[in-house]
Amino acid sequence: MHMSRLLPPALLLTALLTACGGPAVTPSSSPSPTLPPEPTPSPSPVLKEGYVAPELTTQTYQETYTASDEDDTVVLSVDYQFPDFSNKADALALTTIADWYGTMGADMLTASATTAQDARADYDLSDTSGIPFSPTMEELTYTCTFQNEHVISFARQFYANAEGWAYPTVLRTSEQFDLTTGTKIGFSQLVTDGIAASEAAGKAFMASDTASQLVASGLDRAQLQAAFQPEDFYLTDEGFVFWIQSGSFGPDHCPTEALVPYSALKEYLVEWIG
Repeated sequence: MHMSRLLPPALLLTALLTACGGPAVTPSSSPSPTLPPEPTPSPSPVLKEGYVAPELTTQTYQETYTASDEDDTVVLSVDYQFPDFSNKADALALTTIADWYGTMGADMLTASATTAQDARADYDLSDTSGIPFSPTMEELTYTCTFQNEHVISFARQFYANAEGWAYPTVLRTSEQFDLTTGTKIGFSQLVTDGIAASEAAGKAFMASDTASQLVASGLDRAQLQAAFQPEDFYLTDEGFVFWIQSGSFGPDHCPTEALVPYSALKEYLVEWIG
C-alpha cells in the first residue's frame, strides 16, 4: 500500500492559501519589549547664598599611635577639633568655612603620622637605654569669640606635652570669616584705612597693661613693638585681641595677648564692627 506523506501543519496551511490565491502567511515575530522611561535625575540642592544664622558644632580628627603592631604601648595621641555647622547644607558660606577647616584637619592628621614615627624612635631609644618613656599628647581646640550677621571669629590653641618636658608647647592662631560668602577676613577688611588703622592698633597695643607688664619685666620695648602684627587677632564683644606667638621673646611658653577696645579704632572701623 502506498502511503502519502503529510506536510507539516504550518506548511500545509501556507500551501492551501497559496492554492486558493490568498496571500502567503509568514510567522509573525514577537513584539519588541517596551523599555521604561529613563528616570529624571533629582536636581542637586542649591546652597543659599548670603547670610544664614550658623548652628555651630565640631568636627574632630583623632588618632592613637602605638609602638608597633605587636606592642600596644601608646607613643602619641592626637585630638584636633575644628569648627563645623550642623546647617552647613543650607548655606554656601557655612559649607565653605567648614570645608576649609575640614581640609586643615585632614592635613594635620596626615602630618601626625610623621610625628608618630619620631615618637616610636624615642620609644625604641628609651627601651634600649633604660630611660623612662612618656607618650606625647597633642590637642587643638577652638572658641568662637565673636559673631554677628557679617563676620564670625575663632581663636584656636594648639597644645602639646609629655611627661618630662620642661614646659608644654602652646601656640595661638585665629581666623575671621565673612558669613555671607565664606571668605576669610583680615584686619584690612575690617577698617577703612589699613595703614592708619594698623598704626593706631600698634599704639593701643603698646599702651595696654599687657605691654606695660612685659616691658617692666625686662623685655625691650622696641622688640615688643616689632613683634606686633595687626593681622594676628581675633574679635570679641569688647574689641580686638591682638596676639604674639609664644617663643617670640625667647623661652616664653604662652602666647602674649592684649585687648584693644573698638573705641581705640573707632574712626577706622567698618560700620558693622564695634
